[in-house]
Parts: sequence; C-alpha cells; structure tokens
Amino acid sequence: MLRTFFLSLFLLCSLAHAQDDPWQALKQAYDASHNLNYQGVLQAQHLKDVKSMEITHAKYGDETYTRINLLDGEPSEILTKGKSTIVYGSTDDNVVIQKRDANHLFPAILPNSTEQLKQVYQLNFGKVDRVADRKAQIVVLMPNDDYRFFYHFWLDKQTSIPLKMIVSDHNNQVVEQTSFTKVKILEKTDLAWFKPNIDLSKKYVMKEEESIPSNLPRYWEIKQIPKGFKEVSSKVSRIGGPNILNHHMVFSDGLAYISLFIQPLTKGQKPKVGNATMGVTNVSARYENGYQIMAVGSVPIKTVESFSNAVNFN
Repeated sequence: MLRTFFLSLFLLCSLAHAQDDPWQALKQAYDASHNLNYQGVLQAQHLKDVKSMEITHAKYGDETYTRINLLDGEPSEILTKGKSTIVYGSTDDNVVIQKRDANHLFPAILPNSTEQLKQVYQLNFGKVDRVADRKAQIVVLMPNDDYRFFYHFWLDKQTSIPLKMIVSDHNNQVVEQTSFTKVKILEKTDLAWFKPNIDLSKKYVMKEEESIPSNLPRYWEIKQIPKGFKEVSSKVSRIGGPNILNHHMVFSDGLAYISLFIQPLTKGQKPKVGNATMGVTNVSARYENGYQIMAVGSVPIKTVESFSNAVNFN
C-alpha cells in the first residue's frame, strides 16, 4: 500500500509539473509516442493533398515496432523496427521493397531531448481542445527567427500522445497537418500484425543502394548555417562511374529536417540554379567548382537557400 501511495504521488507531481512547464509536457509526449501501444487512423494533409493511413505501434521488449498502411492511392506499407525502415510499394506488376533510414513519423515526431529546441523555439500552452473524441492540450512552438515554421501539437490529456500536429508559416498559413481521426490504446499486444499485407502473386523487386562509407574525405566545408541546425546523418551513394558519388547530408533542429546534396556533374549535364517550391517542399540549387549543390526541406525558402550557400570548397 505504501509503495502504491508513493507511485501515485509521483505521477501526480509529474502531471502537475507538466502543467507548469510546457517543455516537460513535450518530453512526456515523446515518451508516450515511443513507449505506449496504440492503434489508429491518421489523416495527413499537405496543402490540398490529403491521405489517410492506419498506424499500429507497440513496444515489445526493448524494441519499438510500427506498421503504417496507406489507405488511399496505390497500396503501400511502411514497417519500422527500431531504426530500420522497410517500405513495400505495389505497382501493377511488382511489389517494390526499399530499405530506408528511420523517419520521424507522426506521432513519434518529437526529439528525445528538448535542449536543442529551446535554443530556437519558445513553447507555450494553448487551450484544451478535442481531437478523435479525446481531450487534448495544445502546445505551440514559436520560432525565434524566420528560418523555421510554427509547430502546434495537440497532446492527449490522458496519455500525452500527440493527437494532432499543424505546421504553419509566418503568415499563419497551414503548411501541413496530421491528425488522428480515431485512436485506441492497446493494453497488451503481440507481433502477429507486424508483417506486410502484400499480393503474393506479384514479383518482388528489391531496391538497394550500394553501401559506401560515409566518412570519405570531403572537399568542402559547411559554414554559417542557421542557428540550431546540426548534421544528424550522412550517406554516400554511387550515381554513375566509380568516382561519381552523391553526398547526402541531413540537418535538423529537432523538428525541421533539411537534406543537402552535393554531387559532381558529368559531361553534358546542365546544372540547376535558383530556388523553387514543390508543394510543401522548398528547394535551393546552385553550381560551383563542378558540383551541383541542392538543399531541400519543408522549411522557409531562405533556410534552404542559406544551406546551399553554406557550402565552401577548399
């Protein structure tokens, strides 16, 4: 009884602290989205494009498992175990299987530490709202500069799982949003569901990139990128002959992600120069010293432009 009393007291103190400190609420949201078992239907909107998907997530032993089934358009499934992600896409004739790096997919989109976010965002509580028939506390991340967007999260009052996210620009226009339309917490689960539901009559096509060490010498430096962004991954792939390599680096401030590509142009290739917007994605490209440089991300155009301009050749 005494142990139960102290456990209850600890939980009450944690909830009270989260009510006073929105950063603590964000940390609890990270823990909930990774460690609880849940299943639901999500609706994701990027500008006018709306997609629905079913998600099942479970913590089994020390590992996390997630299966996402796209409900609209061509059949496609994403299975993630820890940091390993496999995408199953169905065409008219084949099932295409691709290995990818683990993505930060909603609702498990928050970083495990808030320290990086505190450098470049302010965080405040909003009102209590209702999402997927559940009470939710709104928290808003407001950028300290114009290199990133605003992030609005609806956190489940009972479990802290993010139920909804809206990303908006500095003109208060919605860039993208994702929301549960229904969700349930699973008390216990096995892994019988963790397998792709694919057409066995079709041919399997495995798309794998050649593994090349990412610590190869770089002939450039990256200087003066916006505050708060750090390199979180690096990959090298072969795009032509033995010496034609594409360097792909990913930078993040904990929420926003930017891909930076640097690759030599072969004879006859026309370089791409300038900025462009494709849906919710902004692109900035330039050409220097025989290399095509391109920064891509769902961030303001000035942010990708600053990354493409940050590459300096030795």
